[in-house]
Amino acid sequence: MEPREDPGHPGGGIRGRRDARAAPIGADIILDAIGDAVLAIDGDWRIVHWNAAAERLTGIARDGALGRDFTSVGPAFAESDLAGILRDVMRRRVAAELREWSFPGNRHGGGRGAYDVRVAPSDGGGIVAMLTEVGERVRRDRELAERSAENEALRRLARQMAAVPDSATLLHLLCEAAREQCGADGASVLKVIDDQCEFVAADGLLELLRGRRLPLRGSFTERLLASPAPQAIASAAYHSDSAAFNAIADELGIGAIIVTPLLDHGKVMGVLSTTRRRGAGPFDDRDQERMRVIADHASIVLRKSELLERAQAANEAKMTFLATISHELRTPLTALTGYGELLADGVLGEMPEVQRDAVERMRAVTQQLTLMIDEVLAFTALDEGREVIASRATDGAEILDRAVAVLEPLAERKGLDFVRLAAFESAPLVTDPEKARQILVNLGGNAIKFTDRGEVSFSVACIAGEVRFDVRDTGPGIPPDALPKLFRPFSQLDTGLTRRHGGTGLGLYVCRRLAEMLGGRIEVESAVGEGSRFTLVLPGGLSEL
Repeated sequence: MEPREDPGHPGGGIRGRRDARAAPIGADIILDAIGDAVLAIDGDWRIVHWNAAAERLTGIARDGALGRDFTSVGPAFAESDLAGILRDVMRRRVAAELREWSFPGNRHGGGRGAYDVRVAPSDGGGIVAMLTEVGERVRRDRELAERSAENEALRRLARQMAAVPDSATLLHLLCEAAREQCGADGASVLKVIDDQCEFVAADGLLELLRGRRLPLRGSFTERLLASPAPQAIASAAYHSDSAAFNAIADELGIGAIIVTPLLDHGKVMGVLSTTRRRGAGPFDDRDQERMRVIADHASIVLRKSELLERAQAANEAKMTFLATISHELRTPLTALTGYGELLADGVLGEMPEVQRDAVERMRAVTQQLTLMIDEVLAFTALDEGREVIASRATDGAEILDRAVAVLEPLAERKGLDFVRLAAFESAPLVTDPEKARQILVNLGGNAIKFTDRGEVSFSVACIAGEVRFDVRDTGPGIPPDALPKLFRPFSQLDTGLTRRHGGTGLGLYVCRRLAEMLGGRIEVESAVGEGSRFTLVLPGGLSEL
């Protein structure tokens, strides 16, 4: 007789033949010697083997089991996770395991305990199942191994969090960890934003929800605001007053779910949730413990993200203010500089020597203010990514000469010896000559400003495929502990009300950033009482043209 469909059976319901064919005698003897319960079921869901251990476990004799439909053995078998794995292997024909299946015992109370179940397909369309009792020692060892694996996974997560500064990436890593640790199909982080919740991170089954917003009213998050405690909800009891969330649950087939609050000093910032597909088993207490630990990490990330957003907003406001005020100051300062040049050149009439000296001093001050404003504008342009490099073939000696033309008058005004050296007549390179000149003017300006007597020297040389611009001075030098602070923005080594030298503290920061954009670097050598040497190093040659 041909098999026919029967939905009432665990295997999708195939039944037909009614004759039971027992295993060969030799197999019976061998399988009876095994301490594990072994049962075989044919393609029609009839029991065709039932060894002695299966008899002891169920309290059903072999003669009473052979030939019977598996579903008639008893509800402890037919209505349990065991039936589910048997059904799955019968349908898919792929071996599977079920760890620590809980058997309540037979009608006499015998066999109660936890069993590992291994099921494999057999010839003729049937399956064979082996049930191995899990002893207390094995369970303890297994639990210890699982906790060790969990701890290692959390340590790995902590290392990843320390290495990744981006909050969006960190939240995604936490979602992955929640899904993997709880054996779930999806995970997400919901952040409270005013009267809405936004999926700021999602993984697996919930991946499509990233960026979507839901009303806060009627959601799990709103309930957690009133009572911030984790909630585990089985698929059979799943319910939400939020129509939007219910629509998502139906769309994605969401089943059991754990919802864990993300707290910051008692305030709920959001929700970490993980879910299994509809029809999968519920989460247990261990899953909730894992979620609490991961939620603590997620809370820290959200808090850091919020602080970072505030810092970025404050920084943007600061940069906008600096750019605006610098532009506003530059306009009248340009006019003042122009009038000073007219007076100094005698265009508006000849002046006595004392007035000419006053005008020269005024021109020096306006030039200093102009340089400071240029530093601020360069700083804001670099910070906002507006600086553009325009490279072309040029010569290091030409760049140095253009910088020297600006700096030599400043050195002479202070009575310093000014030396210009060149180790080679030509130092070819491909770079942005204006940016390189700007760096040298800043470095040279600092050397002149901090040197009261002695000399300032400049040189350019080609060494090992690099073009090196040296700026040396005989100033006070820089203490070793102060060197790390040199290139920080708004940093002044000479601070306090008594500091002798003005400036924005941006010059060296701008120099380093521009040098990096040109593919180079700035090197520093200094000794207290002996002076300093700053070197701009750029790639040499014309190969990049």
